[in-house]
Amino acid sequence: MFRPVILRLLVLLPGAVWALRWDPEHVGYNLNENQSAIEPTDYWGQWENHTYHPSPTNWRFPFYVATMDRFVDGDPTNNEANGTVFEHNWMTNQARFGGDVKGLRNNLDYIQGIGIKGIYLTGSPFINMPWSGDGYGPLDFTLLDGHHGNIEDWRALVTEIHRRDMYVILDNTMATMGNLLAFEGYVNASTPFSWEEHNFLWKNERRYHDFAPGNDYNASCEYPRMWGQDGYPVGPEILSLQNGCKSSEFDQYGDIKGTGAYPAYQSQLSNFASVQDRLREWRSDVFDKIKVMSCIQIAMLDIDGFRMDKALQTTPDRLAEFSTWQRQCARKHGKDNFLMVGEIVGDPKLASVYVGRGKQPNMVESNVTKALMATNMTNSSSYIREFGMGALDGAAFHYDVYGAMTRFLGYVEYLSRKLYANKSKDWTRPGEPTELIG
Repeated sequence: MFRPVILRLLVLLPGAVWALRWDPEHVGYNLNENQSAIEPTDYWGQWENHTYHPSPTNWRFPFYVATMDRFVDGDPTNNEANGTVFEHNWMTNQARFGGDVKGLRNNLDYIQGIGIKGIYLTGSPFINMPWSGDGYGPLDFTLLDGHHGNIEDWRALVTEIHRRDMYVILDNTMATMGNLLAFEGYVNASTPFSWEEHNFLWKNERRYHDFAPGNDYNASCEYPRMWGQDGYPVGPEILSLQNGCKSSEFDQYGDIKGTGAYPAYQSQLSNFASVQDRLREWRSDVFDKIKVMSCIQIAMLDIDGFRMDKALQTTPDRLAEFSTWQRQCARKHGKDNFLMVGEIVGDPKLASVYVGRGKQPNMVESNVTKALMATNMTNSSSYIREFGMGALDGAAFHYDVYGAMTRFLGYVEYLSRKLYANKSKDWTRPGEPTELIG
């Protein structure tokens, strides 16, 4: 029954915008179980008669990283879940391999046996394009990808992970979705950045269910606080250009080829690599939907943390508010140390704005010992945000650290950029600008 349901969800009439409300055909895959929900902010679901697994007191233990589709195919019957042509082919890396929740569950003996305590599953667990096995182009934030399994399959996996005193972290794209939008005049080309924004076009008949683009202009649009790669707030030369925006739930400023090679504000407002549509998370009504949908993941699946994909492509204050909201949601379910880590692609000075309560270069503690001994009682003027508004607990794939390791091992040098150019003394540097007390 799942296959025709997904086909119906993927192909909608042009111009139709509707929310993925409760439908009996979606039962078993849609985390939203509120039958009376009208708006996405009304969505809700919870694991009934379930005792939630508490957080660990300390997250410093070995992690295993797995891309679900590329792991083990435990249930071949879901390999063609969308019923499309060339959806699954284990002989090529351009289609799905077939890995799923049951395959991971069946191999937990191996993972636990090598000393692993935490499992991080890359990619969104939600529905992607039929051929998109990596999971980084979700078309919805409540409907599970049928290729991986249904709600009960996920719960069986999480239960078994917790029974072994292990923990599971899911990827959260928060503000990046699939590849359904094009920009007028640039359908087959990269779109240059423009503060005036571009008119959107749908690439095909597929539509997002809970978020809508738009071409009308809003002259009273209020932008969020932004910082540059140098770790300082953007100046008047940028602020003077922020004169209104489209009345859209998506950013329509253009494309970027990849993060890290552009001004931070441009990275935070553009579609990534021309293939990931970007939600306007700094718009309050959009953010209200996102935060509820993420909280449902905790309540329905008993997960232990989020790894935020493209964390530095999210505006800093909104990411801090999102993390705070998810920690509060987790506490309601007995998780007092819910993990919030993220991918860091950018200058270390900009990264420091995102970790914990955030620091600018003029807030840096020059003494590394004092920096590492900081507590919640430390002078609040030393941080960007107030106590309790921590964004990231740390990095999960920090490109500068990754590059530095490759340089240290004698591989390529260009990946390390500016950090750790001097191996003998620079290993103490991360503790100075980065604030880890939330």
